[in-house]
Amino acid sequence: EWLMAAAPSNVTVLITPDDLPAANEPWARRALEILPEAPSVAFTSEAWGPGWAAEMGADHVSVDLGRERFPISGRTIRSDLGGNFHWLVPAGRAALVRRVVLAGAESTGKTTLAQDLAARYATVCVPEYGRWYWQGRRHLADQSWDQDEFRRIAATHHQMEADLARMARGGLVVLDTDALVTTVWQRRYGGGADPALGELAGQHQPDLYLICAPDFAWMQDGTRESADHRLAMHDHTVELVERTDVPFEILTGDHPARMARAGDLIDRLTDFEELT
Repeated sequence: EWLMAAAPSNVTVLITPDDLPAANEPWARRALEILPEAPSVAFTSEAWGPGWAAEMGADHVSVDLGRERFPISGRTIRSDLGGNFHWLVPAGRAALVRRVVLAGAESTGKTTLAQDLAARYATVCVPEYGRWYWQGRRHLADQSWDQDEFRRIAATHHQMEADLARMARGGLVVLDTDALVTTVWQRRYGGGADPALGELAGQHQPDLYLICAPDFAWMQDGTRESADHRLAMHDHTVELVERTDVPFEILTGDHPARMARAGDLIDRLTDFEELT
């Protein structure tokens, strides 16, 4: 599927099991079986390429055999996935990436921490779509919220995550909130729980939650309005996270302390085992 997603629309990708001996003749026979017609040219980046092409009666074109233009191989990627994550096709990055969500109440340093962590690891950060959405509707005379708005916020945030994960580096995506955090805001403005929103949160769970504690003074940034609800929203966030099977950590202290602890946890999370 990854190759299909990466290939141009006019290219057909054929999938075959990796179940033959490492020899040219059986793999040439397999290629002739699954191709609509015998090839006239075979392109490879391997030393065995000419022999395999000859078995099919095809000419051979060697492509970057010395790995000079693309200094990477499948074996090298498997031996150090995190260090070579950027060589994966975009769909592969999105499938294998580890997702870390910064959660918590308003004015707890989530956005700053998310951006700084993404900068430290030179990877992508998924911004809080709900903030953008609120800024777009903030001048309406009627500030009441429809339940469906929160579902759309969560769905759009997830789509941004899916798109940005394709560009991840080091096996990491940092998210400034997610659908679970959106359910906290939905409860704040909408009252009762929304099963549809809860289902969406359950479908898209991260690998780690970092919950920012409200252990410093609330600060107004021109968009905030929930100072009186801060502790309750923190407690609700922790309650919802505890109901999941996702590991979590409550980050306390000043920004450097939170960065240090978050970094320790992320380093462990992105220490990929060698693939076989």
